[in-house]
Amino acid sequence: MSQSLSWCVTGFARACMKWCASMSDRLSWISLCSRCTRVFNRYGKDVSIPKYDPEKDAEMPLVVFDDTNVQENIWSFVVYIMWLKQRPDSFEWYLRVREQRFDLWRQCVYKVWML
Repeated sequence: MSQSLSWCVTGFARACMKWCASMSDRLSWISLCSRCTRVFNRYGKDVSIPKYDPEKDAEMPLVVFDDTNVQENIWSFVVYIMWLKQRPDSFEWYLRVREQRFDLWRQCVYKVWML
């Protein structure tokens, strides 16, 4: 009985930690989108965000991220986020790009919050 209770509590604790991590990621994404929208609305009145095309852009977010040279211009990162959030799977791509380009991603997020 004690072992099964211990296993149940351990399983519950793991599920709670996973849920908290997921919520933290979601809140980070929502917060970043909100910040980029505010920056864009303030400074990007003459800039148009490319429209998401499901046929053409299926596997593009990582390639687009690399091609935008966000390390040279933080505005490119803001436009990238505005483009990315149009996708129905934007959160999943956010996680994937953040994971695969973590250091650059972190630098860009920091710079956006300094604008």
